[in-house]
Amino acid sequence: MVRTIEEYIEGRMYDSPIFSEYFSGMNVVVADIETTGLSPKRSAVILGGAVFADGDGRKAVQYFADSPEDERELLERYGQLLAQADVIVTFNGQRFDLPFLRTRMEKHGLSAKLLERPYSMDIYRILRYHSYLPEILPNLKQKTVEAYLGDSSRRRDEIDGAQSVELYQQYRRSSGAQRERLLERILLHNRDDIVRLSDMMRILRSLNFHEIMNSDGFLTTAGEFAVHVRQIRFQGSTLRASGSVLGAHTAYRCFGERYEFSLSGDDDAFELAVFCENVSDCIVADAVALGADRPSLREMGGYESGFLILKERETLHYREINALVRHMLSAALQ
Repeated sequence: MVRTIEEYIEGRMYDSPIFSEYFSGMNVVVADIETTGLSPKRSAVILGGAVFADGDGRKAVQYFADSPEDERELLERYGQLLAQADVIVTFNGQRFDLPFLRTRMEKHGLSAKLLERPYSMDIYRILRYHSYLPEILPNLKQKTVEAYLGDSSRRRDEIDGAQSVELYQQYRRSSGAQRERLLERILLHNRDDIVRLSDMMRILRSLNFHEIMNSDGFLTTAGEFAVHVRQIRFQGSTLRASGSVLGAHTAYRCFGERYEFSLSGDDDAFELAVFCENVSDCIVADAVALGADRPSLREMGGYESGFLILKERETLHYREINALVRHMLSAALQ
């Protein structure tokens, strides 16, 4: 049997003007799983939790498997919930949660493709590679970061992942009131992880979010397509972006005066090249010639007289670069 536990949580999902530049209108889901061990080949998923916006508030949903034999049903139900997300937020989920889910779903003959569409935002990776916290904290465990943010008093859970595994084994051997008490502790551990991670997202306000999106990629929409931008780089004065286009399509190429775009028919891969100019140690894009001379770009600090400054010497203008890539993808896929 798979139990479903639902709870309405005080407060709203994280948002900010910069966050909305990339994810406005998208369904953001905070996710975390509990398993019977660390190896996805030998261990099972026994609990999947998620927090997402519900009206003006937040809702937490957990799926709990009474037995590892119920894993397939849990994965079906949890997978359907995650498939509705545009963005899945995790803590170290790119190394653990998401690969673990894919392996277990494939073992049960379930399609793991539903996990490919949502954009993966791993808060652990963001803090490790784009923040000052590794220099001042003893480690980057979730509870350590919570303590730094002053959230420790809001967590009621007192166990870690390894103890959760032990409690689950005890749960399976128990009955009656003891069994229910063990269940409460397991659920609380997962519940506090997802709710506190949802709260932790506010740390993004203190980071260079445009740089993070430039480095880690982002999700955008272009016409009827969802597009994962996975890599952005300069090759000389040419701005190049690559990634994948989600949705049914055929091979497609288009050319403009100052850009090229190609979409593979064999897979989802796209390549975008925007031909810029090197002027006085600056790389600039002719927004007028590109058809990108829009109010949203004119308000940026790097806009000047119809040109968008993307790089000054060694300094990248991440917001301008990302915005131009989004605009050109939209133009190419209309």
